[in-house]
Amino acid sequence: MNKKIICMLSGFAVAAFSLSQHASAQRITPLPASNFLQLCKNPKSLKTCDAYISGIADSVAYSKMFAKNQGDANAPAGFCIAPSVKGAEMREKVVTWMSNNPAKLSQNAGGAVFTALHDAYPCQPSAKGEKK
Repeated sequence: MNKKIICMLSGFAVAAFSLSQHASAQRITPLPASNFLQLCKNPKSLKTCDAYISGIADSVAYSKMFAKNQGDANAPAGFCIAPSVKGAEMREKVVTWMSNNPAKLSQNAGGAVFTALHDAYPCQPSAKGEKK
């Protein structure tokens, strides 16, 4: 896998996550979820699929850490994925979600991946009642 492609896809994932922050001010990759699903089902492009999903997962984790460092300890996370979860498991969850939600395949891939991860890895409330 070309490192340049992985870096580019990770950048696309970060841009896709930004949709939830300021949709009108952020660039969103126009890759349709339907095309991304086909990419993730192709054995030759599994690493590319995993890199894109990992980029979105990383961007959410860093966004939460950034908010906490900026003084917003209660900023919600879009999803909570344990460090032990491997890329193949996340891919399986995303592919299953996309396959079960064909009406969502016309949206951009980043939004669909974010929603799939949100549904598959919900955050659990902490002892203080906030979601981690």
